[in-house]
Amino acid sequence: MTDIVRCPSCGQANRMPELGSGKAAVCGRCKAPLAAHDGHPVTLTDASFKEEIARGKSVVDFWAAWCGPCRMIAPLIEQLASERQDIRFAKLNVDENPSTASAFGVHGIPLLVFFKDGVESGRVVGAVPKGQIEAAIREYLG
Repeated sequence: MTDIVRCPSCGQANRMPELGSGKAAVCGRCKAPLAAHDGHPVTLTDASFKEEIARGKSVVDFWAAWCGPCRMIAPLIEQLASERQDIRFAKLNVDENPSTASAFGVHGIPLLVFFKDGVESGRVVGAVPKGQIEAAIREYLG
């Protein structure tokens, strides 16, 4: 399966080919290096949301900069993103992306929404411990 990777420099969506023998992927538009998984959550927007979660397993953190519990859970999301290569972790700022937040009925943050191939499979509200997030991953993403 070919992954779609958004360029960190220009935002262009690129197909990530299978790379062998030390080859490196570059953006088709700006030629910046691409990484299939850099160990950090992907930043989502209203424009990129559907495409980014369309395939595979994703955990999206709906958050806001002013939210204390959101800032508390952020390091856990970073840690899980670096530990789990099988799941795409992403963050969506609800203040900057109100359409997606509204579409998912976000009323309390932080909110973690779990997706399989673009379909919501579960959610966890609040700044919960890492063990609870891992249990939700097992439950909702198998």
